Amino acid sequence: MLSLFLIEELPNSGVVEIEGDEAKHAISALRVKVDEEISLTNGRGLKALGKVIHVGKKNLSVEIQKTSFEAKNPIDLTVVQALTKGDRARETIELLTEAGVNRVIPWSAQRSIGVWKEDAFEKWITWSKEATKQSRRSWLPEIEMLHNTNQVSAAISNYDLALIFEESSNRKLSTFLSEKKPNSVLIIIGPEGGITDTEAETFKQAGAISVVMGNPVFRSAHAGAAALAAVQTGLNIW
Repeated sequence: MLSLFLIEELPNSGVVEIEGDEAKHAISALRVKVDEEISLTNGRGLKALGKVIHVGKKNLSVEIQKTSFEAKNPIDLTVVQALTKGDRARETIELLTEAGVNRVIPWSAQRSIGVWKEDAFEKWITWSKEATKQSRRSWLPEIEMLHNTNQVSAAISNYDLALIFEESSNRKLSTFLSEKKPNSVLIIIGPEGGITDTEAETFKQAGAISVVMGNPVFRSAHAGAAALAAVQTGLNIW
């Protein structure tokens, strides 16, 4: 499979110059050669097949051979992700991106162990870009700034369907989704210690529905990807 590179300004034809971190990765890590074919995307749906025509020390030139446009998911998928432990934050974003998320909202839940540091927002964006390339996506997921519980609650009304994933729920996701046809879905994933009763009640009063996937209990870092897979299957996206 061809390596994918993110180019913010991607033309439909002609020659594009790749510089900066993308060029460094291509030249030093992947050792891209002249005449090699690579894939390019602007992260906003446009994708191109190109041939490398020049490799310098810090840049490479690529001739666009053909382009295509990939539409977004037919259903907008947002995950509210409670902050995970520092060493699992990167894994969380990678999994959500690979599983097809459109938007991630970091949430400072009452039982969150993770801390939102000054550089967290930039790190989440960087990790989402890396996962976008690894999973060959044509759309970069949006990363929002940190939300508190009240802000998450206020966002619920913006979605056709909001789901709280709780192991204590008696409502099976597969049964609940069978007759749903939403255009947008908000998935709320709690921290390792779980969502508190107060948080759950706040979200439910705002219109969210509590559901369960099954008996196994996922780590918070893994639960969002599993929820995305289950929702996309249940809504016939997958």
